[in-house]
Amino acid sequence: MNCSLRCFCLTLLLACAGCAKDFPRPGGTCCGPVVAPDELDGPSVFRASLKAHGGDRLALLNDVAIALDGRWKFLIRRIQPLVTDFRYRVRSEERLLLADRLYAADYRGPGGRKQVLRQPQVAPDAATLVAYDGVASRDPDVRQSTALTADSFFLFTLGPLALAEHAAAFRLLGSRRERGRDYWLLHLDLVPGLGESAADEVVLWVDQETQRTHRVQITLEGYVTTQGANVDVTFRSFTERDGFLFPSAFFERVRAPIAIDAHAWCLTGLDINRGLTLADFDGGDWSGAAERPAASPDVEGACLD
Repeated sequence: MNCSLRCFCLTLLLACAGCAKDFPRPGGTCCGPVVAPDELDGPSVFRASLKAHGGDRLALLNDVAIALDGRWKFLIRRIQPLVTDFRYRVRSEERLLLADRLYAADYRGPGGRKQVLRQPQVAPDAATLVAYDGVASRDPDVRQSTALTADSFFLFTLGPLALAEHAAAFRLLGSRRERGRDYWLLHLDLVPGLGESAADEVVLWVDQETQRTHRVQITLEGYVTTQGANVDVTFRSFTERDGFLFPSAFFERVRAPIAIDAHAWCLTGLDINRGLTLADFDGGDWSGAAERPAASPDVEGACLD
């Protein structure tokens, strides 16, 4: 990081420190005391939200194919140029295999093409593959920052469907009212964490009326420049596909150590259950059913601001 950028970031941190929000945690003061009906606790609220997103049919969801279009805000591009990788991560085709937790992405932007294959369940040296314009990157910073964003986007794309195995571990923090709606806040200690982190924390905001997950808030311990930070992603709209509910418009904010808007993106295509397998991503190259672009006539891209 050059001197001018370091000075810029330091000035920004000092100016915005008072804006930072504490991460909601058990025993904290952000949400007030837990006042809920006797039958409600963290696992029951989470399971209700999971069901609202189609989680009672989760065993039938093999794979998800999406297309995205997004815009990065100016300050986050300056503060986190490698994590955002904003010259490449503009439009994308992305594929998720749920059982294997595989995430594959083909990004396009003014910088060119970036390809990502993330498989956290395999050996560490093969878990994250990254290539720029067809040339594999061996930079550990590229690998670690990409692992973090890949695992984060797996979670953002699926919402509570990505966390079903952790249902019993959620803790009810309390409620929060925002713009006339009431939300339950659920806390999860996620082990292992996102990317190469040993542990992270996740907070879900669950709409008390619809049971839909409205927002996901996460810590970012998996990369050196994001340690101590947390962000939230608000789901501004949803689309339904074969009984599953997917977020379709997203807005990301950095909440700490500063409070700034970061990223807006939206679905421009969505398919599920193409029958994808690990063989469709051998070596990072896509083949077979993975290659076809995601398309959907009822998902529009006019959600960016």
